[in-house]
Amino acid sequence: MFSPLWASLVPTTDCNPVDSLHMCCDCDDCASDFDLTDLDTDSLEDTTSSSQCSEHSSLSEAPSEDDTGDYGPETYIPDRQPAAKRARTDKGIDTGTAPAAKGSGRRKKTPGLIVTVPTDILLEIFGLLEPVDLLHLFRTNKAFRKVLSSYHAVWKAARVNRGGVPDCLPGMSEVEWADLLFDSSHCEECGKKGIWEIDFGIRRRVCPPCLNENSIRADDRDHTGCKSFWSADVLEMAKELEVYLKPGAEQALEVFKQSRKKYADSDTDHIAVCSAWSDEDSNRQLSRARELRSQNTELFQARLVDLGHDAKDVERMFERHHYGVLDKELTDARWKRLIPKVERKLAELQEEWRLENQRKVSGVRESRLMDMYQKYVRPLPQAITPPSQDFLKLCDVAEFIKSPPTGDTEGDIQPCYTFAERFSEFCAEYMHKRKLELTRLLTLSTDVLQDTTTLQSQGLDAPNDMLMRLATSVFQCTRLGSLPLITWDKVQYHGQSSHNQDVARNYARSVSISSCTFSISQRGVAAARSLLGLVGLNAQTTTATTMDDLQCRFFCSNCPPKPENGGSYRMAMNWRQGVFHYVNQRGPSHKEPRWEFLSAEQLQVMQSWRAPEYPGATEKVWRCNKCDVYHGNPSTKVTMINHIKSHKITTPTEGIDFSYDQGVVEKPPPATKFFITPQINKPSKSGTTQKSKPSTELGYRCRHCNGSSRTFMLEGVKQHIKVKHKIDSPGEGSDFCKTK
Repeated sequence: MFSPLWASLVPTTDCNPVDSLHMCCDCDDCASDFDLTDLDTDSLEDTTSSSQCSEHSSLSEAPSEDDTGDYGPETYIPDRQPAAKRARTDKGIDTGTAPAAKGSGRRKKTPGLIVTVPTDILLEIFGLLEPVDLLHLFRTNKAFRKVLSSYHAVWKAARVNRGGVPDCLPGMSEVEWADLLFDSSHCEECGKKGIWEIDFGIRRRVCPPCLNENSIRADDRDHTGCKSFWSADVLEMAKELEVYLKPGAEQALEVFKQSRKKYADSDTDHIAVCSAWSDEDSNRQLSRARELRSQNTELFQARLVDLGHDAKDVERMFERHHYGVLDKELTDARWKRLIPKVERKLAELQEEWRLENQRKVSGVRESRLMDMYQKYVRPLPQAITPPSQDFLKLCDVAEFIKSPPTGDTEGDIQPCYTFAERFSEFCAEYMHKRKLELTRLLTLSTDVLQDTTTLQSQGLDAPNDMLMRLATSVFQCTRLGSLPLITWDKVQYHGQSSHNQDVARNYARSVSISSCTFSISQRGVAAARSLLGLVGLNAQTTTATTMDDLQCRFFCSNCPPKPENGGSYRMAMNWRQGVFHYVNQRGPSHKEPRWEFLSAEQLQVMQSWRAPEYPGATEKVWRCNKCDVYHGNPSTKVTMINHIKSHKITTPTEGIDFSYDQGVVEKPPPATKFFITPQINKPSKSGTTQKSKPSTELGYRCRHCNGSSRTFMLEGVKQHIKVKHKIDSPGEGSDFCKTK
């Protein structure tokens, strides 16, 4: 049995909700315009233009209850109530115009003489408009309301003008129908904006949350496609059905049910017609908006070019965006209002394009220069080649990289070849600048009375190579944890161990790293001075090479002997090791450097020992001097010897055919442990006279394998050193030692 409740309601149909207002642009266009409509936000813009996204205003007055639709006298009353009106204080006759306010220089805006135009002429004018225009006129004043409420043919003509809008839904007036289709894109319940879909089944424009909250799901087999009903309509129909549910009203109830069923079927058919028209109208409006946008774009570009703007820039401006100003008719008035904003936006885009092009061209120039520089510095010693980050700052290299583009790709990089011819000049300038900075540091340090003003008056503009070779010329990098750098020989390699690799692999990162700056190592200078005083040499004239030739060894007097295996030892150091030792020891026991010589007997014992190989053969610090394969990527000594043989050199010589990377190895060899009190050997068990056997205890470690925790038996460590480190007669102390 058909339910009497549902028969009187209009169900939500299966067809997709109608996108009746979202007609001016597709999804992609909207996504690109929402953040770019600042060009068209002038309050003077016409809100009733042909663009559908801008042709709706808020409802100021509700329709009159006297209005009737084309389907009979039955009128659909909306939920919204008419706004209360103020009582007129003027009892005079309404002439259609308002008197000007006293003392005001501006007249009040009124419809003027339009209301005095004869009705038949007004109807001719209204017959050329669309429903949305009539809706706005209906809300203007009482005169227009009266005319539009009386002549329904005007609305029919307006619906034809808008592409054949279907007749009103049963029970709706022309005003209500226009209000539903064209008034606004707000949800009728919560006021949420951007609700483009209309549900013709419930005759409302609501957002999905409000629809779910206020609808009642139904499963009526007699209504194909029925989904849900609006809860307020259900309650209203329930009240109307109360009359037919009384005893004795069964026949009336059946008649009512049949009439409502016939009404609902007719309404469902009309909803399908409305939905089909809405889809066609959406496509028609979208096509019209695109056509209008295309025309306006051409007009915009032509006018901007006539004003003197670059044609390519203007075309590029509108390649991807229309900025929300092209979907309306481009009148002269709109053009005057929009041109300042458009020109300002074009200027902003031109600056963005200029910066983008500058970054691109600068990157190409920098990459080309780095490639050429890499090829130049590979075969050269590191001591005369500046790091890549410093190279980019030399002379006018940075100025060329940042110079404006020429507009020609080849012209932008052509000067790179001119700079390549000046690489040698760049390197010499870099070395001169480095040496001059260090010379000034040393001059300030060696003469306490000489201040900056005196230096400027002397005009120190040339480096002093002799001063930088002194044993007291001890520098340090200003970065935290830097080691002392004794003389220019170590400074020139500092921080350059991987600069060739940086150039080849990641020059962009190296540019962002600032080059090293240096200062005088005060503790290093103090240690060197005290050692020079101990050997009786002049600190002002003695070079580091002279101290190396003395072959002296020292004990630090601040360090007491340390016990080990029943004996005690001290660390015997050369003068370079002593400088490092004092710089690293910053405790209260090393407030000042104090040294003592090894005795003649102790020095003779040390000289009889085989000096350990330094750096170790297994350390990856070795590189080939015959090619650039291992420049910036050093390897082990064995790998390097095998590599040198590929150059047809059967017996490679260290220092000639291959050498270690001095930029990696900044530390001197470790100091030697010297036992001033001999160790006591562990006594054998009493009563045993058995023949001694080779030690099977893993108590020995190779001194050449720095950083390795591997332990050996006595014979194992000797065999290891012979095979891996190519030392035929390894000795304890110099080549291997005990772990305990």
